[in-house]
Amino acid sequence: MLLSEDDVALFARVSGDRNALHCSPDHARRTPFGRTVAHGVLAVLATLDEQAADDGAGATAVEADFGNPVFPGVRYRSEALGEARTEARTGLGYRLLDGDRTCLTVRVRPGTPPDLDPLPVPQDRSAPRHGIEDLPPGTEVSGGYGPEGTDALRGRFPAAARLLGQTPLACLLWSSYVAGMRLPGENCLLGRVALRFLPVAARGPARLSYSARVVHTDRRFGLVSIVGQITADGAVVAEAEIEAMVRTPAPPATSAALGEHLSPSTRLRGASAVVVGGSRGLGAALSLALASQGAEVFVGHRDTLPPALRAEAEGLPGQLHSVPGDAADPRWSTELRSSVEREHGRLGFLVCSAAPPLRTLGLAATDLERMDAFLTGSLRLVSAPMSGLLPLLEPGRGRCLVISSAALDEPPRDWPHYVAAKSAVEGLVRWAARHRPGVAFHLARPGMLRTEQTNSPGARETAGPVEPVAARLVRQLLEPAPADGVPHLIGEEELVGPVPAGRT
Repeated sequence: MLLSEDDVALFARVSGDRNALHCSPDHARRTPFGRTVAHGVLAVLATLDEQAADDGAGATAVEADFGNPVFPGVRYRSEALGEARTEARTGLGYRLLDGDRTCLTVRVRPGTPPDLDPLPVPQDRSAPRHGIEDLPPGTEVSGGYGPEGTDALRGRFPAAARLLGQTPLACLLWSSYVAGMRLPGENCLLGRVALRFLPVAARGPARLSYSARVVHTDRRFGLVSIVGQITADGAVVAEAEIEAMVRTPAPPATSAALGEHLSPSTRLRGASAVVVGGSRGLGAALSLALASQGAEVFVGHRDTLPPALRAEAEGLPGQLHSVPGDAADPRWSTELRSSVEREHGRLGFLVCSAAPPLRTLGLAATDLERMDAFLTGSLRLVSAPMSGLLPLLEPGRGRCLVISSAALDEPPRDWPHYVAAKSAVEGLVRWAARHRPGVAFHLARPGMLRTEQTNSPGARETAGPVEPVAARLVRQLLEPAPADGVPHLIGEEELVGPVPAGRT
């Protein structure tokens, strides 16, 4: 099964679910996914279309459980589960797989659904940014609903449309719209949808109305449970249960939190530093930490430098300078080298903190292409900046700090690509330390940190803040340089715990 960006755009237009995670590449790039994600219900339709028989006659219930994201442009495998039980009746079950990982499971109970032709209703084009604290039990939304242009969607997924029937298809589209655009809204990650369709006497064109209400929230894990009804002329057409996770953006690095671990000073006044991937997460904290010591920091980033990061740098002894572009492209570091050389003559620090978006992978044959892309992308985000900027470090025995990971010590099951990439990066740094004696190299292996890269409910329970780690790493850069030919390895144990007495 393969979805395209055009499929995502079609589904968004017909369903009204224009959630930024699906429709805004700039927004999606700032999430843990790193790119736009296909709608969960769109993936359900594609799975049913690939697996369902062409003689489908309608559905009286649909249940879908979502486990892993589905991305346009990535090929997945669907399979039938045979008979499954849906509310004590026999139904049809299907599963969508990414290697050996289940992306979704959908179950359909055949039967005779309501025979209505929902009339189009204009929908909201922007979604609220609710946090879990904004959604106490009893929170309710209501309105009218009718998908627009369903002929195009039925033409794209004809077997799925026949299997479901006209009204169930519209109700399934509604579940995506109400979760992604109303309740919870922009921060929604859909977990489960269950729809039960009720017989009604009405037939033909009809205006649908809906109500949806929060019945339970779990603030610890950001989970919300919603029940809803869809009606036509007062008669209940469908009853719905929706479960979703309300995504909480990772907290940005702040100069105040950093100041608790590293007092501002002018020890680096006149020094220049480049931080690749310096606009978010640990990279942003390192940018602020270097500026807090008086350095002129060139922040490498994609898109625009976050205004919040600029605000955090105001009043620090040093300054941040925006250097947008793709650091994996050698032209980025070549142009930056000319600018730094012209303004400062040499470079004091190069920090490589950028990495591609981290998603789960295995070692199945279907994973290898994405693994290769991740390995190449990870290595290029270090090798390209080093190739262009290491010569500027040599005149003053500058420092090169490369961020690796404690995952090399305890490799996670679903991160073989990440472990392999960090191993390759460390090998490159060891080579460079041996053959670039005019540069002092540091390799850091921090543990799990609270960043968008690892922003999940489980990680929020165990991950640590970025500021203490950034403070300790910059203090290491202020210490005497390590011996020639060997990079200084900074392990996880050196990056946690209280600040040593008398160290600033």
